[in-house]
Amino acid sequence: MDFRIAPLVTRVLLIIAATLLLVFVVLGWMHSNAIREEFLIPTGDAGEYPLTVQSNDAGRVVLPRTAESERPGVWGLESEDGYAQVSTIVRIDDDVVVRGITEADGVVSQDDAVRFDVDAFPGDPLTAHGLGFEDFAIPSDIGPHTAWFVDGRRATWVIFVHDTGTDELGQSLRLMPRLVEQGFPVLSMTYRGDVGATPSEDGMRMWGLTEWKDLDAAIGAAQRKGAKDFVIVGSGSGASLVSSYLHEADDISAVRAVIYDSPVLDLEGVTARWASESGTPGPISWLGRHLTRLRFGMEWSELDQIERAEEFDVPVLLLIGDSDPVTPIDEYLTFAEALGRLVVVERFVQGRHGDLWNIDVDRYLNTVEEFLLEIVGPE
Repeated sequence: MDFRIAPLVTRVLLIIAATLLLVFVVLGWMHSNAIREEFLIPTGDAGEYPLTVQSNDAGRVVLPRTAESERPGVWGLESEDGYAQVSTIVRIDDDVVVRGITEADGVVSQDDAVRFDVDAFPGDPLTAHGLGFEDFAIPSDIGPHTAWFVDGRRATWVIFVHDTGTDELGQSLRLMPRLVEQGFPVLSMTYRGDVGATPSEDGMRMWGLTEWKDLDAAIGAAQRKGAKDFVIVGSGSGASLVSSYLHEADDISAVRAVIYDSPVLDLEGVTARWASESGTPGPISWLGRHLTRLRFGMEWSELDQIERAEEFDVPVLLLIGDSDPVTPIDEYLTFAEALGRLVVVERFVQGRHGDLWNIDVDRYLNTVEEFLLEIVGPE
């Protein structure tokens, strides 16, 4: 009888193992779908306005006290019908924060639902700063992409590559006036999947694996318009795109330097931390990432700039925040150490992701200006 039971036990164990394996694969497949939705599908404005204006009078706005509303610095304050800029903290009480406010577009009124905006300026270069600009067309390999072009006196152009989002040309408005003041022509570009740009065939955002070709196209178009060479600014995920361009383009001799603001250095690490924070078990997270590579062509290793640091051969200004929730500060410092003499590092202790200008405007702009003076020289 023992000999008859043994095959039965074996079959039961095999069925259990096969079922567990199937469940594991299904969960990994589902997690790869979640990665696709969270990281690979371009998304726009979330449209939420979580705060309500208590009052706005005589250059003072009263807002509910939250971690966001009591952060120092310069920020946009946006409602559905108006846009303002808040700066000085006048007073912090138990429940409210009083800040200085300047109307920028329309009116932010009492009882309006509002949100803080890291871009800090609405509109375009003309409406935000009085800078005349040209709607510039970038003829990429998949179709045209729009851009803003503000002309300047120098032959060295600055190209701005924005962070995540689909309608983010406005990210360049914080830095643009200082660049123009120093004589640099500025090109703020869109890339595939953005509003005003041609979508990729699969509709996905690949964090530079394909989008680097759009930067290559922008540089080619700028050269045809008279640009001699370039400094490229990459913000957040835009830095990942810039890195892919530096690694993949046939000729990067026209790039004099890059400026990275809160760069994403290792997308696989970002997704792994996101999964852990969401409560996804490690093995399922691991399988999901591997299935994402197989299903969607997300070659994680090609986007690991820490491992690829020795491939960089242009000067880098690295602007980083100690409290960045996307890229931990130790990863930034490891990257900087690997770059060695190529890199200049500027740390903002209170900085998070993409808000370094906001928390210390003068220091941010002066750092960029000094770096450009060192790289390009005076006019």
